[in-house]
Amino acid sequence: MIYLDANFFIIIHFDQSEKGEKARKILQAIVNGKQAVTSTLTMDEVMWVIIKNKKGEVLRTVIENIYGTPNLTIKEVGITIPLEALSFIEKNNLKPRDAFHAAIMKVLGVEEIVSDDSDFDRVEHIRRIKL
Repeated sequence: MIYLDANFFIIIHFDQSEKGEKARKILQAIVNGKQAVTSTLTMDEVMWVIIKNKKGEVLRTVIENIYGTPNLTIKEVGITIPLEALSFIEKNNLKPRDAFHAAIMKVLGVEEIVSDDSDFDRVEHIRRIKL
């Protein structure tokens, strides 16, 4: 199982470079049966980036497409995640949002993340699939 970072979804929808192609190939593997997970926090990030970049006209479509992705589970952020995230902030110098993702992954037992964010490379138990 792989965890999907918010930038994965942004890249899929808006990047026409090789990076976007790689992300779309990963998405196709998920649609074809590879199990993936993300969190409601990711949805917040995706929404914010779309609105910040003045692309609000596609907001609903992007979010509904994410929720409609076969083999993708979207998890709620549990009440203990902020406490878990503190350890990643202190030990790995992660920003709070990245620390939340790392904490969610730890709680779920997921060790791979698809992300364009190299900060995850500092976390011992996480292997990043680079875009």
